Amino acid sequence: MAEASCDSLQQLVLWYEEELTRIRNETNSETSNDVQMEEKRPPNRMRTFITGVLAGLLAGVLLTIKLYKR
Repeated sequence: MAEASCDSLQQLVLWYEEELTRIRNETNSETSNDVQMEEKRPPNRMRTFITGVLAGLLAGVLLTIKLYKR
């Protein structure tokens, strides 16, 4: 903590200390908000599996149609 003997310097020191405290509080609250926003549910494994199977079936059907058109 800093100290000053002149009134104007002392006011400046107090103002800077208050600003520092305010900025630290804002930074801490923003950091905690960011952490809360990043919490997501894990992906649904069954939905991912079914999507993969359907994509594979679709690709197989399209390739089969393309090969039989030759």
